[in-house]
Amino acid sequence: MRHNLNAKRWNSNKSHGYSVATFGVLLAFSVRYILHPLLGASLPLFFFQLNTILVAYFFGLFPALLTLALSAPLMIFYFLEPFGALSVVDQRDVTLMLAYLSYTLLTGFLVELLRREKYNANMAFLVSETRLKLMVEGDQKMRSIMRKTLSKR
Repeated sequence: MRHNLNAKRWNSNKSHGYSVATFGVLLAFSVRYILHPLLGASLPLFFFQLNTILVAYFFGLFPALLTLALSAPLMIFYFLEPFGALSVVDQRDVTLMLAYLSYTLLTGFLVELLRREKYNANMAFLVSETRLKLMVEGDQKMRSIMRKTLSKR
């Protein structure tokens, strides 16, 4: 089952994942925006990262990449100093965005592999269970045939 081409289908409703990813970005933005007076410039990525991890786990890599594309501009504009203004991006901002990009890609890729392997394990279990049932049914048929032939003698 190592090369199961259907492993990409572990999530049956990816289109729903894109709408959930968009809603999650809006929710993460709202929570961070409400807490902005308390947090200031600290933790600009935290709620967006939580959203990305959850979206990657439940819906896969591509919806998680959508969260990255939607949340990066929001985070730069609203939660990096100077707040609410587009300014020249400095080394700290570039480092922060590269960390967020690499974190998102790594997490999304690892979660995607994890979910595919889980799907493969479930498929292998179902196949082995079916084979066992077929073997038991075949054994029962062979025993009944042997009993009939022995009882005729």
